[in-house]
Amino acid sequence: MRRGRSTDVANDAPVPTLRIAALCIALCAAACARANTSTDAQPSPTPTLPITSGDYPAYGHAPDFTWVAGRVIRSSPAGQCTFVSFSTRRGEPWGGRIALVDPSNTVARFPTDDLVVVTGTLDNRAPSTCGEPALVVRTIEEH
Repeated sequence: MRRGRSTDVANDAPVPTLRIAALCIALCAAACARANTSTDAQPSPTPTLPITSGDYPAYGHAPDFTWVAGRVIRSSPAGQCTFVSFSTRRGEPWGGRIALVDPSNTVARFPTDDLVVVTGTLDNRAPSTCGEPALVVRTIEEH
């Protein structure tokens, strides 16, 4: 009788289904891993970045801008300008962010969105290449 044979087919069905499910999971995992290796990814922080030992707020600045605390922002698309966003409140100078001029290129070591404290000198005589007054960096440290 064929009834026994149809039972064998029924028993074989779960194996291909399990193989297909495993293959789908493997493909999804591979796609997620590939998506995380974007060429636009910022460098991860290195353990050698200096960390501030001062008592600074997460966001803010000195009245004379000798220090600024906030988040590192890079302009799009190529990131040629680097800023520190020090406030989101209305009425703050330069919209709450200041361009950084860094002759030693230390700022490049810090990833985008990193919280930092920057000390330096405000140069408001002429706009920087980023189109506004800038802070000439003396030191930059993670916060």
